[in-house]
Amino acid sequence: MLLSTQSLLMQRAFGYENGVRKLAEIGFDAYDFTMFDMAEQPDDPMTRADYKQTCSALRAAAEKAGIVCNQTHAPFPSIRINNTAWNETMLNDYLIRSLEVTALLGGEACVIHPCNDWSAEENAEKLYRPLEKHAKQLNVKIAVENMWNYSQEQKRAVPAACATAEDFERHLNLLDPETFVACLDIGHAEMLGDCVSAVELIRALKGRLRCLHVHDNDKKSDWHTIPYTGSIHWNDILNALKETNYNGDFTFEAGLGIMKFPLELQTEATKLLYAVGRYMISKIEN
Repeated sequence: MLLSTQSLLMQRAFGYENGVRKLAEIGFDAYDFTMFDMAEQPDDPMTRADYKQTCSALRAAAEKAGIVCNQTHAPFPSIRINNTAWNETMLNDYLIRSLEVTALLGGEACVIHPCNDWSAEENAEKLYRPLEKHAKQLNVKIAVENMWNYSQEQKRAVPAACATAEDFERHLNLLDPETFVACLDIGHAEMLGDCVSAVELIRALKGRLRCLHVHDNDKKSDWHTIPYTGSIHWNDILNALKETNYNGDFTFEAGLGIMKFPLELQTEATKLLYAVGRYMISKIEN
């Protein structure tokens, strides 16, 4: 099982190539290439005309350093209700570009969020099926992730698309299993109280589960912090991954927790994250 983490902080601090070199020096086997800045920064390298050359240089640097791209994360939200301009740009440009970048970097899957407020049928018809032909041509998979919304009335996180086992399975059953897989965000699952748990989703998804986003929280808010610094009970989750013979990679998405440290300590905090990852994998594999 490869140990991976999102590339976002290191690539922002050191640039793409030096960022993955830093992750390789720390010991990570792989990196989850983060493309959030595609939609947030007006001149992001992945939106430029020379993005293919940028990807080629990044892949060469990573391979020389002994680290691979195992998965990527497309910009989000994929859909904004009643925002036609945003939706057209995402569907016709950024999401297709994200799939292409995944292939150029050698990644297996690209995580693309469903629209939080659409049904499984709407997400399949309006979002995922239009991307399917591109994924097939590029020989990459699209990973569907479990989401959440926040209720001002209830003052808590509430289920959104793919949040429950039933809805996640409904989404996947409408999509070609050769192209579409599940990405379980453990932190998202653990925010929703009694209606779902990460263990329940692991057991329900079984063979469709190929990607993880591993991070901790207080079981109420989306902290994205280092495991064992929040309230999630990890033993049950690791046991469920072991018992269901999970055979994907172990990928952290704990960047917000790393960002709490001063910039000068963020590399050291990432080293701690690495040590936590090796410990957690040992619990799954042994």
